Amino acid sequence: MRAFPAQSRAGTAVVRRPAQTPAAAALAVATIALLTVLALLWLAAAPAAHAATRGVEKGVSFTGYWNDSYVGSAPHASLRALHATGANWVMVLVTVYQDDIEATTISRTEPNTPTDASLRSIIGYAHHIGLKVMLKPQLDLLSDPTHWRGQIGPDFTDAEWTAWFASYDEQIVHYATLAAATHCEQFSVGCELDSSVGHEAAWRQVIADVRAVYHGRITYADDQITTAPHAVAWWDAVDLIGQDAYPTLSTRLHPTVAQLETGWAHYDRLLLRLQQRFDKPVIFTEIGARSIVGAAQAPWDWQVSGKIDLVGQARWYQAALKTFAARAWLKGLFFWQWYPDPTVGGRKDGSYTPRGKPAEVVLRSWFAHRLH
Repeated sequence: MRAFPAQSRAGTAVVRRPAQTPAAAALAVATIALLTVLALLWLAAAPAAHAATRGVEKGVSFTGYWNDSYVGSAPHASLRALHATGANWVMVLVTVYQDDIEATTISRTEPNTPTDASLRSIIGYAHHIGLKVMLKPQLDLLSDPTHWRGQIGPDFTDAEWTAWFASYDEQIVHYATLAAATHCEQFSVGCELDSSVGHEAAWRQVIADVRAVYHGRITYADDQITTAPHAVAWWDAVDLIGQDAYPTLSTRLHPTVAQLETGWAHYDRLLLRLQQRFDKPVIFTEIGARSIVGAAQAPWDWQVSGKIDLVGQARWYQAALKTFAARAWLKGLFFWQWYPDPTVGGRKDGSYTPRGKPAEVVLRSWFAHRLH
């Protein structure tokens, strides 16, 4: 996701919530209950229409932003709840940091980065309860709130890019080695590093170094399909074309499922062209929207405030699954996001998580079936 920062232990965006009258609160509860019923009715027949020729990876992103985020009984309980959605995959996030967009040194020693021991433990537990795992390292900026990872190195010299890639390579190979040791089934070599992807030779070397220590499937999480669809010229070097999917689908505050499907159509065509060009399957390394009014306008914006809209998020999930679940070129979807803290979510929560919301009902209904 674009510009996701270093976060507190809670890791949730702050959303201002307007005061509600008792009548409004009662109406909100009734609306949520009605939506839950409608979500089940929406999906009772739809997934069954997608004949099971092969299965799509049904995944959810598990996102901890502190050194001990994955430690203890609470993350285990949360991971079990994630599995109960019908997910058969989990993406485990680990974030490393550089100070700002001009830095060439990347560190995993900051207190925000989950420890290796905690990663080994949560990956082991995920396997124990029957989930397959994609480990997804992510780079963020520690002290540069006006920029994000996609803007790194605007004025780098060749020597500075060489230094940056050397530091990045060291970090990514470290986590590839951990992924191999913990038998992760997939690994992401990077996430939304837009300004760097034109350095093709350097990226091919990173991937070669990863393959030297890790022998599972490899992807990269790009986010430029609508703005620069040819930016990554080295998709042939990985196994899966990874996309973080947060396109603008509608300018409406309360779009219908049909309107959201129309919004997905252009994105769908772009993905098909990319897939055909490289003859590689596509995976949504991230896909999701917040449960606030107008979330479809800018799904990537984790900072915007807005009134809670559980219906809108559920419709967004429904439209995404209706659009892509039957695509033969789709290998997997990893919905963003699920927190290790099992208390995060519910009808008063405006963050991306579907937990305890009608969007979770949509997810469960689709995940109860093979998607194609």
